[in-house]
Amino acid sequence: MWIVVLNWNRRDDTLTCLRSLAAADLRGASVVVVDNGSRDDSVEAVRREFPDVRIIRLAQNEGYAGGNNAGIRAALAAGAGAVLLLNNDTRVAPDFLPPLLDVLNTNPRAAAVSGAIFRADSPLCLDVAYLDIYFGHGLVHRRGVNALPGEGFDRVKPISAGVGCCLLLRAEALRRIGLLDEAYFAYHEEVDWCYRAQRAGMQIIYQPFSRVWHTGSRSTAELARGARRHGPRRPSLPNPIPLSWNPVRTYLGARNAVRFVRLHGSIVKKVYFCLSSLYAVPLELLAVVMGREEDLILGLWTYRRALALYCLERELPSPVAKPTFRTRLRALLRAPKHLLVTLPADIRQAHREGATAQLVEHVRGLWDGVRNRPLPLERLGLRDPATGPR
Repeated sequence: MWIVVLNWNRRDDTLTCLRSLAAADLRGASVVVVDNGSRDDSVEAVRREFPDVRIIRLAQNEGYAGGNNAGIRAALAAGAGAVLLLNNDTRVAPDFLPPLLDVLNTNPRAAAVSGAIFRADSPLCLDVAYLDIYFGHGLVHRRGVNALPGEGFDRVKPISAGVGCCLLLRAEALRRIGLLDEAYFAYHEEVDWCYRAQRAGMQIIYQPFSRVWHTGSRSTAELARGARRHGPRRPSLPNPIPLSWNPVRTYLGARNAVRFVRLHGSIVKKVYFCLSSLYAVPLELLAVVMGREEDLILGLWTYRRALALYCLERELPSPVAKPTFRTRLRALLRAPKHLLVTLPADIRQAHREGATAQLVEHVRGLWDGVRNRPLPLERLGLRDPATGPR
């Protein structure tokens, strides 16, 4: 068995991941680092601290799919019976691997096994347990976000898709189904592979007793530093969910969701995806303008709630003031002006402040997916122009 750790300009993350692997029970597995054309001294640092770790050095950034495929090909050529894809921004429990291997050893139909992914900044809470494919806006539901394992995520079971940051793939399934689709570059390629495996009659299994702590999308996080988040106009929720602010990841996720639906969706599913996106995008815009992203993430955000609150907040003397009957009546009477005049002005203001940058990338990703355009890797900062187009 091989463990493939993918690196792109994240030397310290990769070293931390390798240290946790060195302290884990790997059952004799070989560890290989695939470097995606890093420009820092990642490769040299790994060689100094872990001279026994094999390194596959790629000339340019091939993304999650291309980089991991390089490691998978080497593993299959060496006769590995399974390949574990492990993000470099993870830290593994000492006993994380045996439960995953037990599933492959006892279930011949299992094509892949995914463990419980915990938050690095809150070690007892799940970052995500597994994914459900539903062909609507966003493509997948992330199950178990910020939950405790005992809240319904503590048993082994078949799932729609595993989480790509720690996914054990059976070599036989890789030969039968094929490798990751490199046209995705990054995000949703593991969803595509799991879906193809299930269509071939195999299973994807969730194994909650395998524990990994994940920092989250570190490779693209650096590219989002220039994005300015629009501040909320009201007090934050207690114990809020960390808001995802990463236009690069948003673009890729939207574009690749469309690609997945184009490849695998029936006419009904394609129509459903389009209608759900047309419903969701303006609602997301309202959440951004009003600083209600947390409500959106929690599933508490609807058009009725958004528009009612927008009109009402225009009439309140302060964000924490309680509305009276007179205030509600005044908000109702002035609703046309607020929605037709004030709201467009607020949208323009939010756009000037950079608050809509992520949403703009979201819409651009959806449209590029519909038109099947090539990935703009240079514009996204994912590849140096000197390396040429993908």
